[in-house]
Amino acid sequence: MQSKDMRIAGFQKNSFIDYPGKIASVIFLGGCNFMCHYCHNFEILSDKSNTMDFAQVLKEIKEQIGFIDGVVITGGEPTLHPHLKEIIKEIKNLGLLVKLDTNGTNSKILSDLDVDFIAMDIKAPLEKYKQITSCDPIEIQNSISFLKKGTVDYMFRLTLSPMLSENDIKQIGKLVDGAKFMQIQQFVPNEFSNSQPVVHLPHSAEVAKKFELLLSKHCRKVVSRGF
Repeated sequence: MQSKDMRIAGFQKNSFIDYPGKIASVIFLGGCNFMCHYCHNFEILSDKSNTMDFAQVLKEIKEQIGFIDGVVITGGEPTLHPHLKEIIKEIKNLGLLVKLDTNGTNSKILSDLDVDFIAMDIKAPLEKYKQITSCDPIEIQNSISFLKKGTVDYMFRLTLSPMLSENDIKQIGKLVDGAKFMQIQQFVPNEFSNSQPVVHLPHSAEVAKKFELLLSKHCRKVVSRGF
């Protein structure tokens, strides 16, 4: 498959926050198997959003060489994209690092990718995944176990959905027990979340700090973002 035949959903020339400690361009791949009530990229949940020419984006990435350290591939859920491996290869051929964002539903694909960093979103305790994402937590545990082996640098990310309770946070801590790095992100209401049957308000900074301390019992490093 030639790069001229590949399509993606979006591109951001540079970001200082999406790749820990690095400056990176960001590629968005459309299509997702989750339907999280707080999704901030809801415009690209369908793979029909992949309308942008990747070959042109690749030219723009080449122009960024010397300024960026790597490229973040996010979504949607990137592991669903039919040309993910080819996209990664094109970027690696430029000598750039690649970070992948994933929901962890394709552990076999994760273990077969040539990437430098993986950020996996933890949505909820396993028994609450269907309520939060509208999907069963297939392969989540396998992806967690793969990342914790340390074959590739990684982090877990948790959006602090108002639907998550203190007990849920404790169960999430047990789920990722021994993890290297966990990032807690604030839930930010948007057009999509406000259109849901029940509108939720974010947890307070005080509650988030309490949750951070609970998770720190299970993870070597926990940081909060957006509070």
